[in-house]
Amino acid sequence: MFLKSRSSLFAFLLILFSPLANAQGDTCWQQHRATVYEWTCAGQSLPPEGQEFALSIVVVDSPKAILVIDSGATAAVGESAAAAIRSKFGTKPVWILNTQPKPEHVLGNVGFRAQFAGTLREGESFAGRLVAGKRTADLMQARCPTCIENFSERMGSNAVKGTESLVPQRILRTKAGHLGLLNGDWTPWKYRLYKDLETEEALVLRNQELKLWWVGSAVQNRDIPDLYDGDVVERINFLGRLKTRMSADDTILTSFGALGRDWVARNLNYFVRVQQEVLYGLEEGVSEVELIGQISAQIGEFQNPVYVQTDLKANAKALETHQLNVQRIFRQTEPFAF
Repeated sequence: MFLKSRSSLFAFLLILFSPLANAQGDTCWQQHRATVYEWTCAGQSLPPEGQEFALSIVVVDSPKAILVIDSGATAAVGESAAAAIRSKFGTKPVWILNTQPKPEHVLGNVGFRAQFAGTLREGESFAGRLVAGKRTADLMQARCPTCIENFSERMGSNAVKGTESLVPQRILRTKAGHLGLLNGDWTPWKYRLYKDLETEEALVLRNQELKLWWVGSAVQNRDIPDLYDGDVVERINFLGRLKTRMSADDTILTSFGALGRDWVARNLNYFVRVQQEVLYGLEEGVSEVELIGQISAQIGEFQNPVYVQTDLKANAKALETHQLNVQRIFRQTEPFAF
């Protein structure tokens, strides 16, 4: 009788708390349109040292297949995302679009393999379900396992356990096109590959029907946006075109979540202002080291909120990013100075 009562109580508690469990699982998902979702829980699979790599993963659902935009920084992140996607969207085949060669965007590929192995056709390799521009695929092939070793040193070996480079076999060979070549439901998703936007190759998506953009890390919700390995002129041109082409009800999906038009303007103003300061300094014959010091010291005078505040201890990371940006912009601009 006691055991029966305990079983009944346990069953009651499961029923009572099951909505709570579902609600907790739903906290990892944000829905942006009827078929477009964002998974935000990559950080749960990363140590404190890796939280800056906890990027969002966007999922596009359709009747026949699922499109996943980027896969996370490690196998564990990929596994966690894959399990969440299977739980929410079922057993439909998955396509993974690697939008750039940075490891935090692509090393989760391998984590999806086991979850979706059963959706492959006979003789089909899972790498054939991975999609990227040719430059991105070539750089992924060339850089790893070095990138995995670097992550291991930074985050610890446990964090990258099981991580291996899984390079896309489905290659986007034209500069621009649409994703209907993967699935007919995705014809409205147009893509364009950019050189030197934020890395050696960056893929941007647009769906005019849904009023959605995917721009990866080209727009950032940070006081100081990072130029990364991109070219400042390319970034300014891209941000300017994006600002002009966006309508008031467009949504920008990024590696850091959905952002508004104000972040496009803030990123644009930052890079324009810094490049101007660097160009003026070059024309006056100021050295690289002196110019970095001058622009950093003048930050408190700028009214634009994207600049670092005067409390340098509270903004050490932002200041470091800002100084690196100045250095990169100096070296990119120097050949063109009078």
